[in-house]
Amino acid sequence: MTSGFPVVTVHSTARTDEEFQEVWTTSAPVQSDRDGDIYYAMDGETLFCACRVPESATYRDSVRAAYESTLTLVHNLNYPNIFRIWNYVSGINDRNSSGLEIYRDFCHGRAEALSTMQGQWTTRLPAATGIGSLSGGIVIYCLSARTGFPSHFENPHQIPAYRYPSQYGPRSPSFARATMVQHSPNNTHRILYLSGTASVVGHETAHPGDLRRQFVTTMENIETLLQSISTDTGDPLCVNQFRLMKVYVRRSEDMPLVREMLRDALVPRTQLRLVNADICRSDLLLEIEGVLDATDVGHPPT
Repeated sequence: MTSGFPVVTVHSTARTDEEFQEVWTTSAPVQSDRDGDIYYAMDGETLFCACRVPESATYRDSVRAAYESTLTLVHNLNYPNIFRIWNYVSGINDRNSSGLEIYRDFCHGRAEALSTMQGQWTTRLPAATGIGSLSGGIVIYCLSARTGFPSHFENPHQIPAYRYPSQYGPRSPSFARATMVQHSPNNTHRILYLSGTASVVGHETAHPGDLRRQFVTTMENIETLLQSISTDTGDPLCVNQFRLMKVYVRRSEDMPLVREMLRDALVPRTQLRLVNADICRSDLLLEIEGVLDATDVGHPPT
């Protein structure tokens, strides 16, 4: 806690010129507290909560416990609609003490916890990011709504992550490709949260080792997803409506080129944050997440 509010420090980059603060704000009064290892803040409609899983030889059990505690907290506080989760995993592509990749170890525990949700749990999976960090252990934080209703979406060009074949680990990754939330009681304030998106077609990595082609495929995946959501919702969404994109780049020497390609692909109003970080698959070179305001989509920005 800092000044009465939960603060999460994520050592996601070794470069001081990439440091930034991400602040979630509200106009409503905020109540903050702690429940065990989870720090949280809530304003009557939205709950933010965060925890840190200590560095360990294996993570399955501790990640499952962290997620189960989070699910219990959002239920007890009556903010049942989780719509966005971030997972910062130290040594994400390294091996644990049993020889399993740490990301797959993490996914095992996460899936075991989320599968305990009531109903058809795969239809309730929210948007999420799983990315590397340098801080040791795993940092998990999420946003959950009290009355805001989340709709979760998949990409027609990609197999849902929770249906990935067993070659990706003992349990598949557990997230939706995007989640849209109607945040106000009159259902006019709609925000789309894009999960970490990369050069994956079907379930396979496309263009291993080729940064430019991975970037093109990643942007095509985002555009295809937005088109599919537009068909489902009637909202004319497009990539230039993102107000924020956070871009994770595996190799530091690729940062200037990625920034250049993003500037060519997006309008100036989109805020960009580039971070040099490992990606969940060792053959992926970049990953993009974002926030899009779908409240007024009748006039795409120029």
